[in-house]
Amino acid sequence: AVCVMDTQPTTRSVAIAVISYSLCSSLMLVVNKLALHYMPVASMLTVIQLVACVGTVYGLQYVNLIQVDALEWEKVKPYMVYVLAFSGSIYTNMKALEGANVETVIVFRSCTPLVVALLDFVYLGRELPSRRSLAALGTILLGAAGYVSTDAAFQLSGLGAYFWVTLYFFIICFCMTYGKQITSSVKMDSMWGPVLYTNLLSILPTLALGALLNEQDKVERVVWDLPTTQTVVLSCVIGVGISYTGWNARHQLSATSFTLVGVVNKMLTVLINVMLWDKHASALGILYLCLCLVGGAVYEQAPLRGGHNKTPLPLHSSSGDGSGGDSSQSKSGKS
Repeated sequence: AVCVMDTQPTTRSVAIAVISYSLCSSLMLVVNKLALHYMPVASMLTVIQLVACVGTVYGLQYVNLIQVDALEWEKVKPYMVYVLAFSGSIYTNMKALEGANVETVIVFRSCTPLVVALLDFVYLGRELPSRRSLAALGTILLGAAGYVSTDAAFQLSGLGAYFWVTLYFFIICFCMTYGKQITSSVKMDSMWGPVLYTNLLSILPTLALGALLNEQDKVERVVWDLPTTQTVVLSCVIGVGISYTGWNARHQLSATSFTLVGVVNKMLTVLINVMLWDKHASALGILYLCLCLVGGAVYEQAPLRGGHNKTPLPLHSSSGDGSGGDSSQSKSGKS
């Protein structure tokens, strides 16, 4: 059988991956913010989205529309660390959206390339950013600092206003880099494999997070009226889309480029958010946010260092030999 994840990315496939991921990513924040307005229980909303995604994958497999990798311990092991971070990133993102406006989350998200570029160099074998890229990253940092200086929540509560979004920032930096490492080291026969593994294995950690923070007490107060149902269903549909398109884009781009694509497409998110909500950043704050996005747009992907075609992190491959390497150039361990 032909292995989808072992094909060399082409210009067309990269363009499709970037566009599809951008559409889903640009809508996800706004829809989640709306869903949390009707259902203010972050863990419950997240679990519903995870279950919906897993059900969709198994449903499409049942009718023979997609190929899905079976759960195998050699593949599950590398995902165990990732799903803990993945669950934490979704939960902290939801909590950040509960207490902050969408623009604040976007600004923190836009700063992740500052860390991911360094992790790309240390763990994924890429060069350090060029002068142009350093200038772009400096622009992102300048825009973020300017946004913070205009944020009413920061002026009122100081750093305490950024507790959840700061946790989100550090966790998502890890996810961006380790997620690329997984696609390079764990051989899958289908792009739906990572989707199933990530969502299925994240259900229990997310439930545990909700229980740890006593969110079960809020579940009984959720009113399942038509607006709540509609927004939750819409968030599930977009969640399925971003699960597949996110892994597809991550497979075809470097960790930093993948992160920057997620930053740049937030321009549409800002536009939608301003049109739908009255609780958004000031005009000056949005201007600084746009400066962050401009920095992301002019960033250049760092090339791989000479002779570096293997990843140094000690992950297990599906064949159990512990080898790394780029999955776009390796062959399937299955016959």
